[in-house]
Amino acid sequence: MLAATAMFGLVSPLPAAGAAEPLQGGRSHQVAPRPAYRPDIDYITCEINKERAAQGLPALRISERASDVARSHAADMNKMGRLSFVGSDGRNTRDRLNDAGLFSSYYREHLLYGYNHDGWFVDKATDPAPENGFYKRLMSRDVVVISLGYDSLYWDVLLLGPHRRLVTRAAACGGSAG
Repeated sequence: MLAATAMFGLVSPLPAAGAAEPLQGGRSHQVAPRPAYRPDIDYITCEINKERAAQGLPALRISERASDVARSHAADMNKMGRLSFVGSDGRNTRDRLNDAGLFSSYYREHLLYGYNHDGWFVDKATDPAPENGFYKRLMSRDVVVISLGYDSLYWDVLLLGPHRRLVTRAAACGGSAG
């Protein structure tokens, strides 16, 4: 315990965003707030679609409405402090989708916790390891839409099947293929 305390004593804590940081000579300056992480759904979807193309599957599309549902549920899980398919109001995935007017006979929800980096998510989503059920679902022909919600390390990923009234858009995959 003493060694750990001494080790922590050598590292100065980072000031909170927006807090004054002391400078030499007693002056201080404001620390710029760090921008909150927000997943780049287009980049993530483009990377997943490269793997789907390699598997002979059509590209996933993005539903902004379903992403709103997923973001709301991710924020709710953050407030509850745990991963749960049931929200703090007792409603489940199907209830949340129905409330948003999203009807699909096929839907899957994946809850993840940790990291705030698009690369981490892409690595998880495109890892074909046999034990990676998330990859298997993403590579399913039944899935045509992906939606992401994120709040303070809580991820809610909704995968939907086709529906005639499902409004989607293609991922913006700018630049040249590499």
